[in-house]
Amino acid sequence: MKTNVSIANNSACNFQKEPIVDASRKRHLLYRIAKKIPNKLFTLQGRIKYRAVQWDNRTASDKPVTKSLNLRPGEWVKVRSLTEIALTLDKNGKYRGLYFMPEMEQFCGGKYKVFKKAEKIKMESTGELRKLKSPSYFLEGVYCTGEFQGGCDRSCFHFWREEWLEGAIEQT
Repeated sequence: MKTNVSIANNSACNFQKEPIVDASRKRHLLYRIAKKIPNKLFTLQGRIKYRAVQWDNRTASDKPVTKSLNLRPGEWVKVRSLTEIALTLDKNGKYRGLYFMPEMEQFCGGKYKVFKKAEKIKMESTGELRKLKSPSYFLEGVYCTGEFQGGCDRSCFHFWREEWLEGAIEQT
């Protein structure tokens, strides 16, 4: 359905403006590919780094053993080291289906407050509300800057698996 911009601008629901309509038009294929190349290279670089960490630590136990933390909002946690996290990842940089994004490396070793336990998410591609098989956590002040996601301004929280966190600690 094509939007008549002049009607949209005069309606009570004035949310479609000409710049937005123009910005949402489909870009040329080469333009879209060119915009994705830096993101893909950065992700590939991260995966290569995780594989190198796994190779360097191949004598270590396969996966860190952790008990269920059952964290609550307001509790403090420490994000495990990159080495510990890398040992949990598969060849695609995932643990239990969740990516450890290269942007998350900067938070390794840091202490953060749990903001929320994530148990359900809405799939943007389908609109389906999906229950997570194992909980993930959002940490206060720990979000994606979008720097390596094409300049995205959403500032989404990163999803953190329990295995990537060390249990409740006292903030000093």
